[in-house]
Amino acid sequence: MLFRQLFDPDTSTYSYLLADLDAREAILIDPVKEQVDRDAQLIEELGLTLVATVETHVHADHVTGAWLLKQRLGSEIVYPVHSGVTGADRLVAEGDVIKFGRRAVEVRLTPGHTEGCASYVCDDLTRVFTGDALLIHGSGRTDFQQ
Repeated sequence: MLFRQLFDPDTSTYSYLLADLDAREAILIDPVKEQVDRDAQLIEELGLTLVATVETHVHADHVTGAWLLKQRLGSEIVYPVHSGVTGADRLVAEGDVIKFGRRAVEVRLTPGHTEGCASYVCDDLTRVFTGDALLIHGSGRTDFQQ
């Protein structure tokens, strides 16, 4: 599996590109609007098809790039079911699976930072993407957004 950690310095946001290199399919977790050109260029250079942008929650510190990536690359927009989002292509709940090629991430609802937070666990259990619910040496703020 291809794994790339991407960073937006203006918002200190990490985005994550995961791909099945055999199937050439990928997902992008927590894309940032201002980084859409960078992300799309990387995906195209790697010869990947972006099947979905996957959000861990609604972010207060940046605007998602999901809609722009959908327009540009045709990817599906995925949000947690309790996020309050109405424009997503797919709302995911506990135990749902998001597939890309023969790889997948499983949804774990993890409210705390916001009521609508979800974490995504890789099918091989090597990584979990928590989107501010759990950080190195701490956790995301829990004193706002619900």
